[in-house]
Amino acid sequence: MVRARKFGLICLALGLLIAATSVSAPAAETEEDGESIYLDADKVVFEEETGLAVAEGNVRVRREGLRLFAHRVEMDSSEQILSATSAPGRKVSMVQGDRVLTGDSLRYNMLTREGILSGAAGSSPAGDGRVFIKGREMAVAPMELAVAKGWVSRRGARGAAEDDLAGKLTDVSLTTCNMKNPHYRLVSKSVVFVPGKRVIARNPKVYIGEHLLFTYPFDYVVPLDPNQKRALLSSFFPLVLSDSDKGSGIGIGGPYVWDTGRANLSVAWWSDKGWEGKAEVFQRINDYLTAWGAVERSYEKSSDETLYRPSWGLSHSSGGFDATLRWTQREAVSIEKQAGDTYRGVLWRDPEFALTGPWGRAPLLNAYARFGVSWGEYEEVQENKSARVRRTGAEARIYSEERRESCTSFVNAAYRRYWYDDEDSNEQEITDAVLGVRWSLGKVDLATAYVRRWVTGETPMLWDYYSDREDIYQKLALPVGKGLSFSVRGGYDLARSELAEMVYALNLKAGECSRWELAYRDDRIEGEDWVGLSFSITAFPETPVTFGMRELYDPFAAPDGLADRMRADEAEE
Repeated sequence: MVRARKFGLICLALGLLIAATSVSAPAAETEEDGESIYLDADKVVFEEETGLAVAEGNVRVRREGLRLFAHRVEMDSSEQILSATSAPGRKVSMVQGDRVLTGDSLRYNMLTREGILSGAAGSSPAGDGRVFIKGREMAVAPMELAVAKGWVSRRGARGAAEDDLAGKLTDVSLTTCNMKNPHYRLVSKSVVFVPGKRVIARNPKVYIGEHLLFTYPFDYVVPLDPNQKRALLSSFFPLVLSDSDKGSGIGIGGPYVWDTGRANLSVAWWSDKGWEGKAEVFQRINDYLTAWGAVERSYEKSSDETLYRPSWGLSHSSGGFDATLRWTQREAVSIEKQAGDTYRGVLWRDPEFALTGPWGRAPLLNAYARFGVSWGEYEEVQENKSARVRRTGAEARIYSEERRESCTSFVNAAYRRYWYDDEDSNEQEITDAVLGVRWSLGKVDLATAYVRRWVTGETPMLWDYYSDREDIYQKLALPVGKGLSFSVRGGYDLARSELAEMVYALNLKAGECSRWELAYRDDRIEGEDWVGLSFSITAFPETPVTFGMRELYDPFAAPDGLADRMRADEAEE
């Protein structure tokens, strides 16, 4: 047994056995300071004269929160340089927390914690899944050095752990598709990896299979923090569009990102209405407060005008509480009030404040509840005249579901009350309830929802005017081939005793990575039928490639923001 000596701040704790078999036992762990390095292998040889340690066979290196696995490792204790290589068909692996990096070889300075990983590949949690990265090589460094090198700004590094390693990759491919030959991928010359926060790809090329689709003209951001998923995601595809009022169109949009914010730009050209566009900027003031501003040029159906529509405000999020303060001018509003009945109009918010609390759980009821308040001053265009109103509101929402082996029943209810400074219409109460069940019969999935609304009082405005409703929705989905399924959904207005809408959809699921959907909506009330085609990718982007697809009211979905909370509770249980 030969003991290693201390060299500077580094202490090598090596258990060495030189025997006829030339195979050593793992090094024993000793009570050393946080700078200790532990090296275990099938065979470890240490030369005192040169200070060189050579380990071969199932090599494991451990220091604080970093672990390294390789076939062969050479450690120069005088220079504190580690060189690791892999066996044929194997990889060198670096593990830090739930982040894994692999490569063909690694040269790493154990003192400064800088290194180069050749043939780099890795994965990290991203939203509900993982993002997988491959590159020619990755330069790694602790966050402080990454800031000094200009990879990350000092403000952008805030909140990162001291032992986090940032990475800068060259000639990179990234995807969320965990397959040998992914259905899609982004290829970029340069990508910055900020552990636990985001991956930023500079002007990536978008590939579907092995076919280059186009070069994305903006930075593309893959958020690694689930709480930032919706805030950072943006479509990286061009949009092919169709609208009964605007004709056919084509457009593209994307973000430019910096460490404390982002700017989004999107532009579209319509055959009947010319161009539309939107530019918005988000700037994070601190970990909880964000300021934003936007201007869009868009067409609005009820006024038959294409106008500039500015908006700006502040948003705050902390501990499950969400607050917004916003101003809008000439906002184009479109709200589906019930099956076959959609309101469209123009609105000013001058300003509007809203505060909602976190989803809280009531174990005895197996339910979740959330409360909110709002206040605002509004001006609405009504048949060539304007109505200016001040409104105060309060709301309570509750959601509960009971799961059995092949059946899930749920209740989704909301109560809203508004007070107005109008002599004739000064109060309105709205109670919504959805009672539903989802179940299976063999390979056929079915769902039924009874939707009911009760309204008392009146409002002086049209955009928040609601009336009683009583609808029933039925959905059926069945497989028709490998990865192919067909679904049909009907909405029946019980108050009018007539069928309000039918929606038919054909879905093609390509493994776990992507999905195509062809949908047709037959609007039996307003006659606004449409056909839509969309291509969606798992985990990102938030906006799929679409042709004519519109957002539909879904009575079977859980409220916004609750699905993640429910999954977290299930994981704990």
